[in-house]
Amino acid sequence: VHDNVAYALQVTGGTRRDIRDKVPDILRLTGLSTKLHNYPDQLSGGEQQRVSVARAFVNHPPLLLADEPTGNLDPETSIGIMQLLYRINRAGTTMIVATHDNVMVDKMRRRVIELREGRVVRDERAGRYRLDESTREFAARLRSDPPSDPLTW
Repeated sequence: VHDNVAYALQVTGGTRRDIRDKVPDILRLTGLSTKLHNYPDQLSGGEQQRVSVARAFVNHPPLLLADEPTGNLDPETSIGIMQLLYRINRAGTTMIVATHDNVMVDKMRRRVIELREGRVVRDERAGRYRLDESTREFAARLRSDPPSDPLTW
């Protein structure tokens, strides 16, 4: 875990002192300080996700893009990941979270920008996740059997 997070500092020109100072701090923030010497296969899915967040945030970027950060996680772990991202946002980093996790979006009640075919179709300050008719139709089509000619599907 330590080396995984330290790598992000190394490749961006961080010094040994940066690594010594910053890695323990970010591991404390992410709740991973007791996993310092663990390998990925010794971590739960949520812990692996937090390592990814720690690695992304260790350089304190002005913007962090999280693509499906709660995908494949149980609800309790998902809440922990979103709380961590919220704390990072409160520390001054702009967060862009791309997700299909409607429960999490509804609980967070943060700004929601909905895109459809590459265009912004909704921008709400304390938004909720909405399934409109076209989304329902698309989901139904995904669940249906594909036609024999995949090029016409």
